[in-house]
Amino acid sequence: MPYDYYEYLKKQRESEEYTESNELVRQTLWRETVNFKQSQEWLWTEEKILIRLYRLLRYT
Repeated sequence: MPYDYYEYLKKQRESEEYTESNELVRQTLWRETVNFKQSQEWLWTEEKILIRLYRLLRYT
């Protein structure tokens, strides 16, 4: 029984619909999450720079 299920999943992964949908998900969702992470990192970096600039201007 498990072997039958394995064969079913194997055939499903080899199907054209699966590969197309997999590529669409990879291109849209993964790209958006990477862009979100990068934007969060940039915001964090910008905040650090602004804090340093504020301290420099305030205490100099």
